[in-house]
Amino acid sequence: MKTRTALSALVAATLVATSFAAVAQGQQQGGRGQQGGQQGGQQYQQQRQAERSATQERAQDRERVQTREQDRARVHQPDGTGTPAGQAKGAGNGIYGGNLMTDEERNQYRAQLSGLKTEQERTQFQAQHREQMQLRAKEKGVPAEVTTE
Repeated sequence: MKTRTALSALVAATLVATSFAAVAQGQQQGGRGQQGGQQGGQQYQQQRQAERSATQERAQDRERVQTREQDRARVHQPDGTGTPAGQAKGAGNGIYGGNLMTDEERNQYRAQLSGLKTEQERTQFQAQHREQMQLRAKEKGVPAEVTTE
């Protein structure tokens, strides 16, 4: 009977040891699974961050292009209000016959020209003004000049 009890105790101890070993091994594998899950999560987070950065860069590029287009439009305004720094106001957008006009007439010309909506209206207005200035130049015997004042 002693042998039977000793044998039963030995079998019980072996079963307990095997159970502990199985539990420990399962925990180690579970830990690896969690690490794998953490690595997968990190990769996902990195990918999302890269996507966000790319989206922000595209938005910034669109904003830069839009700003550039607005700057170009402002520089090419016929009234000269968008003249770049360091350039005389009205440079490149001088007034034909400006030397034959008073300050008030030049200001009125600029105001009328800037109030026109289409390029066709501006072109027509400038052509009429040119004719008037050619007549005035002929009357005064002075050549009409393009002024930037």
